[in-house]
Amino acid sequence: MERAEFQKKLADLSILAKEKGNSLSTKEIQDFLASLSLNEEQLKLVYEYLAASHITIKGYIPRQTEERQSIPYTPEELRFLQRYQKELTAFARLEEEALEKLLFQTEQGDACAKAVATEQLLHHVLAEAKELHGQGLALEDLVQEGNIGLMLSLETLNLREDGTTPLEYVQSEIRRALREALEEAVQVRQTGNQIADKVNKLSDSIRELTDDLERQVTIEELSAFLDMEVEEIEDILKLAGEQVEMADSDARKGTSGI
Repeated sequence: MERAEFQKKLADLSILAKEKGNSLSTKEIQDFLASLSLNEEQLKLVYEYLAASHITIKGYIPRQTEERQSIPYTPEELRFLQRYQKELTAFARLEEEALEKLLFQTEQGDACAKAVATEQLLHHVLAEAKELHGQGLALEDLVQEGNIGLMLSLETLNLREDGTTPLEYVQSEIRRALREALEEAVQVRQTGNQIADKVNKLSDSIRELTDDLERQVTIEELSAFLDMEVEEIEDILKLAGEQVEMADSDARKGTSGI
């Protein structure tokens, strides 16, 4: 197998995934790469590569990476975990075949089967949440997001693709919900860091101008100094609250000094 051919196939596969909402089934991937005659281990590497690119692989459970350092639970997480695991012991675990049957019945509109399947799959949600612990969300939040994904997946079982079993579909939707929650948490943190950087830059600039002018500066002076729109500075000042003090612009109109 030529390396260049393989890399092009991976690139084309990523494009296909984007066209399908960043989601592919194992069958779609296998069919797309059929000409490469990949073995099972090579296919798993492809699945892992796509999953790392935030593409949901329906019908595949990512293998745990032993290299990843385990992050200890906080005392609050431990209390939640102990309480939650105790609650789950009330539900006797079913074999996978029995669970698949329940999901088929759920897909047909059986409310009782749906209730039992939900109870059974709470164990799976917890396992997935524990696997993703330490990546940006507290364990309890991960479980909550996973449970939401579980509820939604049971409502949309009829949307699963051919070749994907109900259980595979539910598992992939739970993982997708957890990944999306983690991605959102990362974006929120990044936004928070960017805002903090802007506030710090603003504060430093105000101190510098204040020292130079020997008085508090106006927002217009700061705007000219930073080459930044007044509206943007005002927005940052609102976020900074009382951390940053500015001179009253109206009081300084028509003056250049104190």
